[in-house]
Amino acid sequence: MDRQHLILPGDGTDFAHWRRMARWLWAQQVPPQLVEWQTEAAHGQHPDLFTPTPQVTPCEDLPPAQQRPLTVPRWWPELAEHALLHHSPERFALLYRLLWRMQHTPGVRHDPLDADRVHLLYLCKAVRREVHQMHAFVRFRPVALADALHDGSGPLHVAWFEPQHHIVHAVAPFFVGRFSNMRWAILTPLACLRWWPQAPSVAALADHGIAPQHALQPLAGRPGVLSWGPGARADAAPPADAGEALWLTYYAHIFNPARLKVATMCREMPRHYWAHLPEAQLITPLVQAAQARSAAMLASAPSMPQRQLPRRA
Repeated sequence: MDRQHLILPGDGTDFAHWRRMARWLWAQQVPPQLVEWQTEAAHGQHPDLFTPTPQVTPCEDLPPAQQRPLTVPRWWPELAEHALLHHSPERFALLYRLLWRMQHTPGVRHDPLDADRVHLLYLCKAVRREVHQMHAFVRFRPVALADALHDGSGPLHVAWFEPQHHIVHAVAPFFVGRFSNMRWAILTPLACLRWWPQAPSVAALADHGIAPQHALQPLAGRPGVLSWGPGARADAAPPADAGEALWLTYYAHIFNPARLKVATMCREMPRHYWAHLPEAQLITPLVQAAQARSAAMLASAPSMPQRQLPRRA
């Protein structure tokens, strides 16, 4: 049997496309060790000068006569969809290998200590954790619009974030639901999102380099439109605004040195995100001041409180 070299579209996060490929491989009984997975985006980053640019492997649904029975447990679709968002290039091979093994060895699906299952859960946990971190660490800054696309929704609020996994499209529903009345854009090196509270015209989208097929209306009964495009560079991040100083003052005043746990803070707020968090510039001096205050308190002699007698009425 010949070796299969499959190329997934984009960054390979389209679960429906991967599932069709996996069904085709299973119908042809191609074992996992004979399959090479690659994404269109990865090949564009490391092109080969001596081979033509490969095309995305076409994959259509097989007719019923050519299909083979394929069963998966209930937990499989959700975990597989999350695992495809991980940045590991081995995620495709892992999923197909586990799918293959579950068909030939049904007991694998009930074994929580299976190496492939443990690896799958590890990928999903990393993706879910970064989704939570993106919800928490995105900081919008208002940017004055140079054009006349004002629709009463205020200025454009722009945020910069650097995810390690392909989660940009997965977090879009959260920000659309939470900031549906605000005009905003999220820039990342992997992809960019922009929310229009009022549906723009095709000409307005074209002025911003957005193709109509890269825009949709995710909220039923609402005129807002979500558009997306390629990634941006870090220098596209907006500068600090006037309201940031107020936020830093507030953050410094609510910092409680008595509850300081540096290890826990670094685990919940990894240093990877500090460069683009305004409050991160205060963390080091606040931690140092807290340690100095604690040391001074421990070094000082204990004092007895003065006895106060209650006043007679």
